[in-house]
Amino acid sequence: MLWLIGTSFIVPLGKGGKIGEVDIYRLDFLIILAATLVLIVAGFLEAGTVADSLAGIVASYITHREAPIEEVRFRKIKRSFRTAAHIVPFIVTYLLFTSYIEKIYPLLNIIIPIIIVVWIVVAAILLCMVLGIELEEAGRLFAETMEKRMKILRKKEQKQKSA
Repeated sequence: MLWLIGTSFIVPLGKGGKIGEVDIYRLDFLIILAATLVLIVAGFLEAGTVADSLAGIVASYITHREAPIEEVRFRKIKRSFRTAAHIVPFIVTYLLFTSYIEKIYPLLNIIIPIIIVVWIVVAAILLCMVLGIELEEAGRLFAETMEKRMKILRKKEQKQKSA
C-alpha cells in the first residue's frame, strides 16, 4: 500500500523540484523504497514467527501427548512451515519491484517466476512429507489407543456374560 501510494501520488508531485542539485522525486522515491524494504523485511521476520507458531500448533495437535515433542521432529515441522511461509512475502516483493527489475535486466522477469514456482513445488513437497510422517505417527498412536480400549471393553463384556 505504501509503495502504491508513494509511486502513484508522492513521487509524481515532486517532479520538477530540486533541493540543491538533487531532484525531489528521487529523494521521495528513495524514502519510499527504504520504508517499503523495512516493511518487507519485517514481513519476512513475522512470517517466520507465524510459521513457528503454526508448526507448534500442528505438532501438539498431531501428537496428542502430554510428553514433550522431540526436538528433531519439531525442527523438521518448523523448517517446512518456515519455507512455505516465506514464499508469500517474496512473491509480494517480486510483484512490487517487477517494473524496476524489467529496467535492470529484462530476462530476470522470466527467471524469477521460474525460481518461485520451483520454490513453491519444493516447499509443498517438503510440507507434505513432514506432515505425512507426522499424521502417520498420529494414526498409529490412535489405532493403538483404540485397540487398548477395545480390549478393555471386551474384558468388561466377558465379565458381564460370566456374571
